[in-house]
Amino acid sequence: MNEVTCPSCSGIVEVSEDQVLVNCPFCRNQFSVIKESLDFTIDNGVLIKYNGEDSEVEVPSGVRAIGVTAFLDKNTLRKIVLPEGLNELQSGFMRCSNLETVILPDSLESIPEMAFQGCISLKSLVLPKNLKNLGDMAFYDCKKLSSIEIPPMVESIDCAVFFGCENLETISYYKATKFTGEHFQGCGSLSSVNVLDSKTGEIVSQKRIEEDEFGIRGL
Repeated sequence: MNEVTCPSCSGIVEVSEDQVLVNCPFCRNQFSVIKESLDFTIDNGVLIKYNGEDSEVEVPSGVRAIGVTAFLDKNTLRKIVLPEGLNELQSGFMRCSNLETVILPDSLESIPEMAFQGCISLKSLVLPKNLKNLGDMAFYDCKKLSSIEIPPMVESIDCAVFFGCENLETISYYKATKFTGEHFQGCGSLSSVNVLDSKTGEIVSQKRIEEDEFGIRGL
């Protein structure tokens, strides 16, 4: 048996593998079941668990949050697309060791601590333009991440966000963003730090790499 979410009342309904029509016991609505829906356990807009084994996954529209263990240790996953309207990550991608590409929606305003910790293959990521918060150790040990641009609404970067990102070469951030602690420890490849204009987004200066300021040290 599998679980699907009723599109009318969001009730969780059990269905068999070959079932194509479902009568919801809660609201009595009848709806069709497509294969893809069996891959997702969703409760009140929160993706609780991805049950499939696909390498590329597009999370259904209507999901507003990714649960803590939704994709935990999902090593078949190489690319994931998250829907517009999603506004919360409760973590969810820790130790997805083969995850290479993540498409984040502009509706997402916060990335929590350890969200992508141990995603050692992650190399393509554009942070949402409306992002306001990057949690501690969010990209801890993302060894293949080569560049990142911090959106203008992020006011501060806490310690260890990029700890162990050994192939990170370029980081760009806006003048108002503040850094606290040794956020680039283990980022031995970091060679370019670009400061962006808050209005135009253009590079206004390039910082010379200083260990004392950015905490760039070997592991």
